[in-house]
Amino acid sequence: MLAEVMKMKKDGFLKYGLSALFCLCVICVVLVAPAAAGTESVTVTKYCDNNYSVVDDSETISWTDMRDNFTHVVSNGEIYMQGPVFEDEWIAAGLNANDYNVWDEDEEGVNLVSYGAHNGTSIEDLLVRVDNMSPGAELLVADSTYPKADRYFSYDNVYTPVSCQGDMVLTWWDSVDGFAPNWGKGMRLYFYNETENNFTNWDMHESLPSWYWKFYSTQYPSAKGLSVQTVDTIKIFPAHRYDFATGGDTVESAYEGEVGATPAVNEPSSTTVDTSKIATVNNVFETTVSANDGKFAAQRFVFDLSEDTANIEKLAFTWTGTSSHDNGSADQDATTYIWKNNVGYVALSSVTSGISDYVVNGDVTVLVKQNAAQSSDGMDDYYSHLETDYVKLVVTHHHSN
Repeated sequence: MLAEVMKMKKDGFLKYGLSALFCLCVICVVLVAPAAAGTESVTVTKYCDNNYSVVDDSETISWTDMRDNFTHVVSNGEIYMQGPVFEDEWIAAGLNANDYNVWDEDEEGVNLVSYGAHNGTSIEDLLVRVDNMSPGAELLVADSTYPKADRYFSYDNVYTPVSCQGDMVLTWWDSVDGFAPNWGKGMRLYFYNETENNFTNWDMHESLPSWYWKFYSTQYPSAKGLSVQTVDTIKIFPAHRYDFATGGDTVESAYEGEVGATPAVNEPSSTTVDTSKIATVNNVFETTVSANDGKFAAQRFVFDLSEDTANIEKLAFTWTGTSSHDNGSADQDATTYIWKNNVGYVALSSVTSGISDYVVNGDVTVLVKQNAAQSSDGMDDYYSHLETDYVKLVVTHHHSN
């Protein structure tokens, strides 16, 4: 039997020997090649809120700067992260197949892997160098050479994380490979859970909005998939401001005139607004006055959104101006309305749900109307007045991981 086995081995070598020898040589080359280098610095960039192609502030921060010049060095012992939980691994761990759950909601710990101990600097501290994020902004953590590793996070993930997520930390020292850049996977993003050093799939489920969850093969949650390695890029995208200031990357238009009690979506439309007067808060007003009894002074603003409607979280409109009516006993105020598909103009506060009802063919349409219609007592006419100093629409939106 042994002779037969030896013959099989010999025949195998004769058949595949050259390929095997070539592979061995390749392996030898790989073994003697120098270890891959990690990143030595990260560039933190904050973009303008009305133009994502223009940088508001930027700074490149080296790992030695993080080590030597930041107040806090974050160290939290050995880190564990959970990868995708497959059913065969679940059963192999001695768990009941009927209880199989891809999220491992009870945190049984299948495919919970140690990544060693690390030192680093919190993302929150790094962002101080570019004057921080604002609520509604989105953060990108990335390896610029590998776009598939781009990961997005919210303002809350950075500044007010829940305990099962913990602080977001960019680590520059690894307990096995030492300091960056000798650590081939550094600098790397980890999550420093406040109660334990585990970041599980269920922790991801509970701490991040669903659009930031990371999946393996579209169906298996993988918390470790959020741990970007060889990080060299951090970007801040503020909530997107649409207004009439020059130099923005947005498209909008404005109209003025008079309307009836229940205007159509495109009313008023006959006269365009001098948008230079409403581009900034400067006490220079665009004034509209009614012309006929029963009509209200109004101005309409249309914002052509560049965001995918499915990714919009909030629409917030601001109008700065004054309104009045010549009849002192009439309502002197104005009301802001937003066009809702299949409904008409409805009073506007901020919109946080049913976004698709308010974005019609990519446009958001807002109407500001003085509350009292023009009237006459037979001797005098009492006009409706509206004056606008500034308007803006702020769109809070997100990407997906």
